[in-house]
Amino acid sequence: MDELELLKADWSKESKGFKEYSENEIYKMIKQRSVSITKILFLIGLIELSLWAVYGYIDGQFPALRIALFALFFALTLYFFLKVKIEKSSMLLMKGILNIKRVILGYAVISFLLIVIDNIFNFNDYTKDFLAGVKDGYHHNNLYTTDPQLLNPQLGIYIIFAVLLLFFMYILFLIYKSTYGKILSHLRKNYKELSEIEEKAI
Repeated sequence: MDELELLKADWSKESKGFKEYSENEIYKMIKQRSVSITKILFLIGLIELSLWAVYGYIDGQFPALRIALFALFFALTLYFFLKVKIEKSSMLLMKGILNIKRVILGYAVISFLLIVIDNIFNFNDYTKDFLAGVKDGYHHNNLYTTDPQLLNPQLGIYIIFAVLLLFFMYILFLIYKSTYGKILSHLRKNYKELSEIEEKAI
């Protein structure tokens, strides 16, 4: 049990003086925890951006839209992060945490939808690329030896690629859920604890 949980357990004591002290301590810990969580968010976001940049380099296409989306996400998160760091009241801190939650959720949803939409609209081309890669691998050719545009995949190839694509999407969804989803869960917990402090103060 961490220090915050120990303080919350003692919060139920009858002593008024201790209760006022513990509320102040809990507020400071929630604030510090929110700041730490947001720092982790920045790190996860930078790792994701780096992976997409590497993918874009390998694929030969610069992921301009994704980098622009991340730049907006990073700027908004940084703005609300700095506000959270300097807030002095529970209400303003709650508002800052809520704004960060909205930015994270919006970024994660839009980012995932971009991947889904891109694969829907380019499904035929990606299937040809997949088939070309399989042929080059099977014949031990150099990468991009087979021209995908000269291929005419059969229905079975489309089905195989669709199944693999859905599996990849599911894995990606689990990754987003275990990273951004976990951060959202921690922020929700912080917000709820601040709400309880604010309700007791009324």
